[in-house]
Amino acid sequence: MMRYLEIIKRTAYILISILWCAQASAADDKSIHTLQFKKWSIDYSCEHRGYQYFTYTVGADNGELERFRPFHHESKLPKHCRQFKTSTYKLPKSAPISYDRGHGVHQNIWDGNESLMRESNSMANILPQASQLNRKGAWRYTEKLTECFRDKGPVKVWGGVIWGKDSSNDHFKVSHGVTTPDYLWKIIKYPDGMAQGWLFPNSNVATVANIDDYLVSIPRLERLSGKEFYLKRTPPKERSAKTRKIPYGCSLK
Repeated sequence: MMRYLEIIKRTAYILISILWCAQASAADDKSIHTLQFKKWSIDYSCEHRGYQYFTYTVGADNGELERFRPFHHESKLPKHCRQFKTSTYKLPKSAPISYDRGHGVHQNIWDGNESLMRESNSMANILPQASQLNRKGAWRYTEKLTECFRDKGPVKVWGGVIWGKDSSNDHFKVSHGVTTPDYLWKIIKYPDGMAQGWLFPNSNVATVANIDDYLVSIPRLERLSGKEFYLKRTPPKERSAKTRKIPYGCSLK
C-alpha cells in the first residue's frame, strides 16, 4: 500500500511540475542572464535571484584541497539581480525543515584548483536547498556519482530547478530576495555514454534509500527545462529502473 501511495505521489508532482514549467519555462523568462565561468555555465533568473540551469563537464580528480568557505556576490550580474546577502538561510530552530546554501555546480569536484572552488561559491550558483537533501540525501548522492565516475572518464552534468507555485516555502524573500525552488533536477552522462535523470522535491523526502523513486526520463526533463540534451536513449521514452551504484573503492576526498 505504501509503495502504491509513493507512486501516486511521484506521478502527481511530476505532472504538476510539467504544468508549472509550461507556464514559466526558461525560454519565456526575459530575466535570464547566461553566465560563463571557467568550467561551467549558468542560466540565472533575475526574477527569482537564483540559478535556473547549469551545465559542466568534469574529468579525473587531481586534488584534495580543503573546502573553500567564503561566499560572494557575483560581479557578472547587475546589482538589482543579486541576492541581498551571502549569509546562511536561517529559520527558527523550531521549524520542521532547515535550508542550506545549496550549490548547483558543487564545489568538491574542483578541489584541485582553489580559483574554481572560489568561483563555485558565487551566490549565482547558490539557492535554498533542504539541508538533508543537500548533505546526505538523494541530491548529495548524485554529486558522489559525479565525483566517482569522473575517474573513469569525462562526466557531463546538466541540472536546474523548477520554481513552482508553492509560496509557502519562500522563507527568504525578505532576507535574501530569493525564491525557494520547489524541485531540483539533474542529468548525469557517464563515461560509457549512459545517462540518468532525476527530479527531486526540495524537501527531505528524497533519500539515498528511495532515490530510484525520483528517476525520470530524459525527454521529460527536456520538456521541463526547455533544453535539449541530444542524448542517445534506448528506449527513448523510458526512465532508468535503478540509479547506478558508487564504484567500489571510490575516494570522496
